[in-house]
Amino acid sequence: MKFQSYLIAASFLLSFSASAKESVSNSEYGGIAKKQPIALYNSKQKKDSFEGCQNLFPNNNSDEVTGLFTDHAGIWKFRKLCSDNFAVLYSDRTKTPILVVEKLNAISLNKRSKGLARTDIFYTDPRTPSNGQAKISDFKNANPGVDKGHLAPAGNALTEKGMAQTFALSNMIPQDSNNNRQAWNKIETDVRKYILRSKGDTYILTGVLFDQNEQSIVKLGKNQVWKPTRIFKLVYNTAENKSWAYIVNNAPTQVPPPVPYSQFVNSTKIKFNFLEAGQPQVLETNEVLTHDPTRIDQNKDTDTLQDKFLSIILNNITEFLKNIIQTFLAKFFH
Repeated sequence: MKFQSYLIAASFLLSFSASAKESVSNSEYGGIAKKQPIALYNSKQKKDSFEGCQNLFPNNNSDEVTGLFTDHAGIWKFRKLCSDNFAVLYSDRTKTPILVVEKLNAISLNKRSKGLARTDIFYTDPRTPSNGQAKISDFKNANPGVDKGHLAPAGNALTEKGMAQTFALSNMIPQDSNNNRQAWNKIETDVRKYILRSKGDTYILTGVLFDQNEQSIVKLGKNQVWKPTRIFKLVYNTAENKSWAYIVNNAPTQVPPPVPYSQFVNSTKIKFNFLEAGQPQVLETNEVLTHDPTRIDQNKDTDTLQDKFLSIILNNITEFLKNIIQTFLAKFFH
């Protein structure tokens, strides 16, 4: 019992220290985003290429995802942008992301930094050209009102730096405020709940649709940022071979039922090569919305109490060291 008491005390102290460091580093990354956002990206992420984030795509192959987004005439001016936890196919023409790709699993979400707070510091992505950028002012004074809507949610961020990166305007669309805060927020939350109880990796493809000709599309602000007419979120789990999609109007709406990939293709006319070879199973609606992420699998072996304490300490030590390094790097670039 004395050994276990020491372990509890040590774990508590390390956890407290790590939380303090995380708070500081989160603030530091917010400062970098505000003053020198280019420092949030490494050398590979600064390129117009998916070279630095192939691991985020199914089969580590970005072409199987973005290959059908052709731009032979060069009118869409696509740009490939990598961040730590998501990849963006961006259009200099629309000044919005066209498609955002994420890869998450239960382990990564459970290990995300404790108490990770939103930075809420939006910034123009310095990797986009001046004539292809959205600015914060473009989102103001729209009627009906719009939010700067994340395609890769802040709630999916795994680290302080990753959180800061989600607030780049290259990850934002003009999104109906009611839609963003209600139906879309519910969809994002339900997807995270599914991932927390699922096995293997889950790929999330979030994109936009412009269902009108260019003359009829709503364009906002001085930089004429295109407002999508519809938004979709396609989810594919590799281990369970399950897939479903949400397609919603960019307007006040209720959460629609998820649809199978085939229906997604019929509605959007978009296909993804990694799903074309074999049709995954359709995830039933109640599997997405009515599960308990805290459910315990009684068939798994139960660790001894001592093993659990040791695991807690090792995890906290890892987080503690990681945050020291992150704080150092943030101050170095500050």
